[in-house]
Formats: sequence, structure tokens, C-alpha cells
Amino acid sequence: MTAPLLATALLLGACGSSTPTPGASPPPSSNAPTVATPVAAVPPARDPVTGVGTVIQVPGGTPELCLGPVRESYPPQCEGVPLVGWSWAEHPAEQTTVTDGPSTSWGSYAVTGTFDGLTLTVSGAVPLALYDAVAPPSPRPMSPSELPADRWAQVEAGVRLLPGLLTSTREDDTGPVHADVVHDDGTLQSWADASFGVGAVRVTSMLRTR
Repeated sequence: MTAPLLATALLLGACGSSTPTPGASPPPSSNAPTVATPVAAVPPARDPVTGVGTVIQVPGGTPELCLGPVRESYPPQCEGVPLVGWSWAEHPAEQTTVTDGPSTSWGSYAVTGTFDGLTLTVSGAVPLALYDAVAPPSPRPMSPSELPADRWAQVEAGVRLLPGLLTSTREDDTGPVHADVVHDDGTLQSWADASFGVGAVRVTSMLRTR
């Protein structure tokens, strides 16, 4: 009788074992956040938009409007929205590198045009010093979210999924995560609300309708 009893014990032990199979994924946590399907691309703009930033063109490159941080170097370095129809003859550069060959040109401008989600087709531009800025609309009221610390970490990680994200910050670990993006027509804010709850993320579009 020893052999049948041993076989039965092994079978019961295997059925009741909680040891995970090597390489198997752990079961999902009931506390894991439910994130809506990420938006695939930067939303295009239905109306003309204006962006304020550094226009830069490196030798052999396309002029770009940098709406986010610019690295402090000479010449400055940044990645931005490609510009179609930009003319340095119409909008003279503020600075140009002095070299024997092709030069890098750059300056600060307010650029207006149509945005297709990838490129900005220029219809006008003025140097930033001459730009009569219009105050952005007041953000819609949002009740502050009360989330535990680990949930805020998930929100900050999830915000990195936003297409066209330029910067994201949460000051002093209080209030919402502030996310600056190239352009939002409301699609990205709606995604953030659906993923993390209204009040957890405030999305700001840097290309704005005037």
C-alpha cells in the first residue's frame, strides 16, 4: 500500500501547490490601474494654431519649432515640429553660427499655421519680442484627486504614454501631474481622465488656437 499512498500524496500536493511556474507571469493585482487604450498619435488641429518657441535649422536639416526644453549649448539643440514654408529671408534669424561651411540658424518666434499632427505649415510668424500674446483660457475646474503615493507613481508613469509629450511635472508631490504636449484638441485630456480619474492629470497644449 505504500506506493499508492505516495502517489496520492504527490498528486494532491501538485494540485494544491501555490509555487509559480518558472517564467510564468504573476496574476494581475486587483489594485493595478485600468489604463484606457493609449492615443496612437498627436491629434491634428482643425483650426489654425500658434506656437511660441525656438525655430532652429541645422545644416542639411528642416526648420523646426521647438516647443519644449532647449539644451544650452552653442548652437542650441532641440527637437521640434517640422515647419513647412519657413523662410529665413522673411523671418531673419536672430543668430547664426559663423563657420566656413553651412551654418545653424535660430531665433525665438511665435509661429502660426495649420497643424496636421506631424508638421506645421507656416502662414505667419513674428519675433517673440514683438508678439502680442493672448492669455490662454482658464483651465476647467478640476477637483483634486486623492490618491495614495503608489497610485501617483503609476499616474506619472502612465503620462509618459501621451504622444507629443514635452514635459511632465508634479510640484511638491501635491496636486495633479502637469503634462505639456505639442497639441491636444481634448483627446489627450479625455484619455488621461479615463485612465486616472478627473483631476489627476492636467494636459496643456503648446500649439493653441488664438
